[in-house]
Amino acid sequence: MGAIGGDDGDGTSPTDKVPSTPTNFVCDDTLVPTSLPLRRLSLAQYRNTVGDLVRWLAPSDADSILTDVEPALASVPDDTRIGPDKHFAAYGRLDQAVQQAHVDATYGVAEAVGAAIAASPARLAAAAGDCAVDGDASNDEDCLAELIRAFGEQALRRPVTDEDVAFYAQPAGAAPFEAADYGDVIALLMTSPHMLYFVEHGRDEAGDKVALDGYELASRLSYHFWQTLPDEALFEAARSGELLTEAGYQAQVDRLFASPRTRDALGAFFREWLENTVLEDLDSRSGMPVFDAFAGDFTPGPELRERMIQEVVDAALYYGYETDGTYEDFLESDRSFARTDDLATIYGVPTWDGSGEPPAFTDRAGLVTRAAYLATGSANTRPIMKGVFLRVALLCDEIPPPPANAAANPPELSENLTTREVVEELTGSGACAGCHASILNGLGFATEGFDALGRARTSQTFFDPMTGAEVGKKPVNTVSVPRVDAGDETESQGPADLTRLIVASPKPSACLTRQYFRFTFGRIEDLDLDACALADVKAVVDEGQPLAQALKTLALSAAFRERSFDVE
Repeated sequence: MGAIGGDDGDGTSPTDKVPSTPTNFVCDDTLVPTSLPLRRLSLAQYRNTVGDLVRWLAPSDADSILTDVEPALASVPDDTRIGPDKHFAAYGRLDQAVQQAHVDATYGVAEAVGAAIAASPARLAAAAGDCAVDGDASNDEDCLAELIRAFGEQALRRPVTDEDVAFYAQPAGAAPFEAADYGDVIALLMTSPHMLYFVEHGRDEAGDKVALDGYELASRLSYHFWQTLPDEALFEAARSGELLTEAGYQAQVDRLFASPRTRDALGAFFREWLENTVLEDLDSRSGMPVFDAFAGDFTPGPELRERMIQEVVDAALYYGYETDGTYEDFLESDRSFARTDDLATIYGVPTWDGSGEPPAFTDRAGLVTRAAYLATGSANTRPIMKGVFLRVALLCDEIPPPPANAAANPPELSENLTTREVVEELTGSGACAGCHASILNGLGFATEGFDALGRARTSQTFFDPMTGAEVGKKPVNTVSVPRVDAGDETESQGPADLTRLIVASPKPSACLTRQYFRFTFGRIEDLDLDACALADVKAVVDEGQPLAQALKTLALSAAFRERSFDVE
């Protein structure tokens, strides 16, 4: 940004510029966003890429090779999910750490793939042609060079030069070549930085922001929507230059988005964004008197936690990919996406088979009443953590850190106080009082009409802590002042009102935009420097266009098609 008191060349001084806020992004296309210096593939992207490269090398034997290579793949370190909050909305793509374990493991995978191809004449012939297995003069430098050029374009995701051929041929020595020589060349290509990272130089242009070339665009698109390398149609669009035209680029965005592979990638986004990571296994307390008495004739199994989380993902995909639903439709949805009897029983609806219109709820209102955000794995609800999730993941609010001496444990069950009353007593005074009253409790109390399995209720039952015998009941109270927006003292009677307040706020659309930016670019957004890309997506959401269009819009933005060399 310009110096204080100077002129920016557009008739305004820097102090006249309207800054972006967490809910409003003011685009200034003269600003230069920062970029990651050398972004690596995520573990999912790396595994998918290895799978596709093996299928290119040996189409008819790929499954067998991948089974043999799996122990090596399993040694590649998993990504640590990172985000502004330690509990919610954290993404593996934000983990850009590279340690010796990554180097050793990816080297081991490359060696294993090369050895697997070299182990069979049929596999080697499929990868490099008959010349590689014939014992005559055709097994020469040209034969090896052809493998490097063809496979190299796949592995390096760019054109292969004569210098590349000379470099990658080195492990093979002199012709005629043995099968192991071809395996070594394959392994070297699979350990290239171009294979393991997004190496982007841009087109031969000067400036702070440089447009990506066709191959770099192809990689960005394929790894964004498919989490793997480009297919042949996308490579051809890069080769021909069609991808650098507006029409050609739009056509590829539409084609990739329509592919089932995109559904899987979007599912990964929605899971990392919306997963309730503090939800415990729902059967972890089975056999304990209080939990068994609380659960009654319902017996949760070890799969129920995952099914609850997957139901949220399925709902997001239904509105964001499979239909023309809007983000508001998703937030307000009164439909169940429970595919199994256990979760459908909690909801009191038939199971959904994954096709057609999902069954409707009768006693729920929107995302905040899905079981994944109500259940806890115990006999007690957790209003505070429900409030934290909504603040952090759905509204992108920053929560002040708790005092060092704040209790980290969930509120205990009482024999005569509702969970709400216990929380109010715990947080009603002291250093935590203001934060809980104005930020967290009001959001969490709104859904106390559901128990710790996510079942609707009008009262809370109390149990003897030793025997599990019922000792009393009290009506639950869902009236609160959620303060979705600061200073809003509107009273909510429960989840239906809370959902309306959330939808009316500018925060959810801005937060969706910010969360998707993090997943796309593998870094935390800068509200000013990245405002143009953020504004493009938020405008689509705010206009009520389909959520799918918003998810495509980021790939159509200028920010997606260029990079700067102002690195973080």
